[in-house]
Amino acid sequence: MNTEIEITDIDYKSILTNAIAVIDGARLNIARVVNTTVTTAYWEIGKILHERKIESKHGSNVVNRLSDDLKERYPDMGLSPRQLWDMKKFYERFYVSEPKLRQAVAVLPWSHILKLMNKQLDDDRMFYYATQTIQKGWLEDMGKPIGVADYRLLIPKDELKALIEDEMKIFSQNL
Repeated sequence: MNTEIEITDIDYKSILTNAIAVIDGARLNIARVVNTTVTTAYWEIGKILHERKIESKHGSNVVNRLSDDLKERYPDMGLSPRQLWDMKKFYERFYVSEPKLRQAVAVLPWSHILKLMNKQLDDDRMFYYATQTIQKGWLEDMGKPIGVADYRLLIPKDELKALIEDEMKIFSQNL
């Protein structure tokens, strides 16, 4: 006895639409988690270098050796000496900043964090530019391969922008 129910085209389209929404939601959550995790890892490495008082004059050998050893273990992460110095600058720039600035910057792709740090802005202007970066959707880096995994995370920019804007609204309401 066949108990299979007939599914109309309209029913099928509803099932498909719901399945797509579930997958798209999962992909957006993955992007948020990956970005936050990478930023946190860079923060922690920067903190290590800062606390060990690794400076460019006397610490370049340490950073070069660290880069070589980390690249050997994690060849796809792009852990060059320059990247390690940038992580240290990242930590030093923001560890004394207000939490709202740190959280606003933390949702940005790494390349945008570096661009903002290079502007050498005070905290208020940095917060303004970080939120403007999010609002204007300058998120081209989020579709590029990430250096922590062997896969490419592809999320439509408009969906990622909406996700980040939602996160910023929630964050602003909690201030």
